[in-house]
Parts: sequence; structure tokens; C-alpha cells
Amino acid sequence: MSNPKSSPLIGEGDAQGRVNQKLRTRQALIEAAIALRDEGHQPTVAQAAERARVSRATAYRYFPTVEALLSETAADRDMPPLERIWQLGDDPVKGMGLAANTLNKLLIDDEIGLHVMERSFMTVWLESESHEPLRPGRRLSYIEPIVDSMKDVLSPKARKRLKQALSIVMGTEALIAVRDIGGASVEESLATTAWAARALVRQALDEDEKNRRKRG
Repeated sequence: MSNPKSSPLIGEGDAQGRVNQKLRTRQALIEAAIALRDEGHQPTVAQAAERARVSRATAYRYFPTVEALLSETAADRDMPPLERIWQLGDDPVKGMGLAANTLNKLLIDDEIGLHVMERSFMTVWLESESHEPLRPGRRLSYIEPIVDSMKDVLSPKARKRLKQALSIVMGTEALIAVRDIGGASVEESLATTAWAARALVRQALDEDEKNRRKRG
């Protein structure tokens, strides 16, 4: 007889599988557009869909406008690998500041594209029946390796919270908030988000040190 408690887990697995499939579809469209651009074309959403072997209707659900698609391809193609700015063994505080600055500068260099990307994300979310998160999670390719390098110091719970906190200060939403609400200049926006990233890492390390002293 099957264990009734296992049913929710199966449902959760199916839901996660759908999310992963949608992320793969989104990435396939971005990679198709990048390939077209590298071939000298200015790709349309329809052309990217054809190259990725995705229906046009599906492609437009992910990228309602060609501007949204092109903004994503620029960010995806131009984002340098983390190893260029930080390597295992380097200072994680300094590294996270560099990572935040690198990603956010790439995004804010095309501020119109920055807002177009955010509009695309919101449109996809609003039109999705399940409202599943379908952002590419590009920032996590920087955040996760640096945070996980502190696994000997920070607990799994502390690392998870730090990753979530850092996602707030890196990416489109952070830049729109600091620019449109905070009234910061471009230079101030980059300096502020990098400062916040460093501060979050320091805070996590300080909390761990205090907990160690209490236990000791």
C-alpha cells in the first residue's frame, strides 16, 4: 500500500519539473537569439522560436516584445564568468562586492533595456496561471559559489538566508529601486548595491562569530 504522505511530494516534484522545463525553454530562446546575433542577424521573437524549435505562441509568452528578448541576449552574452572576478580562496566579502558591481553595471549600462526586461518578467508572471517564478536566476551564478565557499563557517540555514538577501541587491529590481525610488545616480547605484552586498556578507559572518562565542 502506498504511503499517503508521499502524494504531496510527488505533486511538488511535478511542479518543480514544470518550472525547470519552462526555465529551459526560456534559456533555449535566449541562446537561439544569441546565435542569430552572432551570425549577423537582428533576430525577431519568431526567428528565435524557429531556431529553438519552440512555437511562436510559446515564445511570445516568454518575450512579449523583441526588445525584451534582445535585452536578455545582451545580458546573457556579455556577463563574464565568475572566475574572472573571484576565485575559490579569495575574500568572499570583497568578491561579493565585485560580483554585484559587475552584474549591475552590465544591466544599468542599458537602462532602457533594464526596464524592458523587468516589464517582460512582470508580463510573463501576470499571464501565467500558476504565477510560477520564471526569471533566469542569472545573479545566482555569482551569488551561490561565493556563499557556498563559506560552508565551513556558515550553516546551511545561514547560507540560504544570505543567498536570498543578496538576491535583493543584485539585478533589475535592485537597480530600478535605487534609481527610481532612491534617486541615485548611475555611479551611486553601483556603489550602493556593491556596498550592500559586502555588508550582507559581513553581517552573516559577524552573526556566525557571535553564535560561536555563545556556544563556546
